Amino acid sequence: MDIKITGKYAIYQSTVSSGRKLEKNTAVPAGSAGGKGDEICISSDAVKKQEASVYSSAVSSSLKEPASEERIAQLKQQIGDGTYQISAELVAKKLMSGL
Repeated sequence: MDIKITGKYAIYQSTVSSGRKLEKNTAVPAGSAGGKGDEICISSDAVKKQEASVYSSAVSSSLKEPASEERIAQLKQQIGDGTYQISAELVAKKLMSGL
């Protein structure tokens, strides 16, 4: 099983918390021409979808970043020696922190 927890998770948490602070609908002026004003009303669902898209792009790009050769060598050494330990409690906390 391969689990990769990246530093980009903070982006997700901030996006989710900022989405909760938004009003039900957000009005955005769309510029006026000749004195007439237009307004676009974006639902909170649309804002959440846009934020999710931004987060998805950030996560996708972070998964393409390779791990450092030093870290890989260190993990191989620990696995080879039988000293690599996985904290089930830490894994559970990371999994549950997104809920």
